[in-house]
Amino acid sequence: MTNARVVWVSALVAAGVLAASAQSAQVRYERLFPLKSEEGVFAYARISPDGRTLAYASIMPDPARLAAAGLPRQPSRTTQTVVDLKTGAVQFAEAGIDAYWSLDGDRMIFLAQSGAGGGVTMRHHPDGEIVRNVAPSSLGDYFSWAVRDGKNLILTIQSNYYYLDGDKAALPAGRVVPCDGIGIGDRPLISKDGRRITTFVRGSVVVRGLTDCENTIDTGLQGGKADFSFDGRHIAFHVARAGTKTYEIVIVDLERKTVRTLPDLPGSSLFPSWTRDGRLCFRYDSDDYRGFMMASNVLSLPARPLSAAGTRVPATLRWNDLFPETPSPAHETTLVMIWAAWSAHSPYALAELQAAGRAFAARRADVGVLTAVELSSRRADIDRLLQDGAISLPEIPLAPERLFFTEALNQIPTTLLFRNGVLVDRRLGAQSADALAAWVASR
Repeated sequence: MTNARVVWVSALVAAGVLAASAQSAQVRYERLFPLKSEEGVFAYARISPDGRTLAYASIMPDPARLAAAGLPRQPSRTTQTVVDLKTGAVQFAEAGIDAYWSLDGDRMIFLAQSGAGGGVTMRHHPDGEIVRNVAPSSLGDYFSWAVRDGKNLILTIQSNYYYLDGDKAALPAGRVVPCDGIGIGDRPLISKDGRRITTFVRGSVVVRGLTDCENTIDTGLQGGKADFSFDGRHIAFHVARAGTKTYEIVIVDLERKTVRTLPDLPGSSLFPSWTRDGRLCFRYDSDDYRGFMMASNVLSLPARPLSAAGTRVPATLRWNDLFPETPSPAHETTLVMIWAAWSAHSPYALAELQAAGRAFAARRADVGVLTAVELSSRRADIDRLLQDGAISLPEIPLAPERLFFTEALNQIPTTLLFRNGVLVDRRLGAQSADALAAWVASR
């Protein structure tokens, strides 16, 4: 046990709020909602501002749904699910992904995938009113929500943003401005006041302005998407735990330039999100529990100085810098996808990479496709996923200490593109076969 004195709580108290004494300096963990044995989580989940309701996109295999002859079984039923954490009751479920709550908790934006249209969709909570076609889907998903100058603002994964006029986007949309030395960055999330964003720059989590380049902070840490606290002072995200094959959550104080780490969690902790009162909800994966957890009193943890200089991925990397255990490929162009068995994106990404590989081979293109598994995946889980998807892609080893250089700590899966043994580009997130083909052609 650490100096932080961790306390475990087994059940939610009334109204889903943890009963923590104002004098207590204890970090308290609570198991909120377990996942089913075969249930995956599509990207991040989000807790409502009051901590009472959880929105997450689940993915479940459907044995009855088979792909065309010769192609692997595809995961199905990607469902945007809203759960009342006090009762465990599902309040809403619809095919979709990427939910994010309004700051008052009265609405939720997500990308509907029902097949009947709808695209970017708004759901009012708790009356259930649904508004479709909020914004063009081409502007991006992975939403985050802010209120800037009294107006609701939505930021997307593609670094586009738009204000809301009621439940509809006021167009044209804006775009994050480039800054000297860091560009625009990748896959941002916005602060609650709409002034700053967290983004990825050559591997590091960087904090910068939405519309300017002021108050830029390079955390020097490589991890997942970083969520802002409601007061804008702290960000939280997961990083690789040194010397292990698991992930842990860090909290960066943007004013004092310090960092805290959630202790005493032997499994992997992933994708935290803040409640208004400063608790953290996150996904947890261990041998004895897979599901969502809550941590309270997290700012009572001891803080240490944040490194002043950010650690960036080198501008030039060669095959032997990343995969010295594997001979340099004979192909002129090689794609290597880094994936994880715990990521619900992986089955789709593997199937699409395999389809792309077959298409390259059919055209006799000088392109090879390979895979590497990140540090925390269990071999039994890897083998089961490959078998379920009929995936036969070649696998090469990736040492944990080299994962940093791939930038896959920012997003699983990540695909690397090599030309003649030199890394020339990378793509974060799952890619379709068509996108992979266009990417190779463009490079």
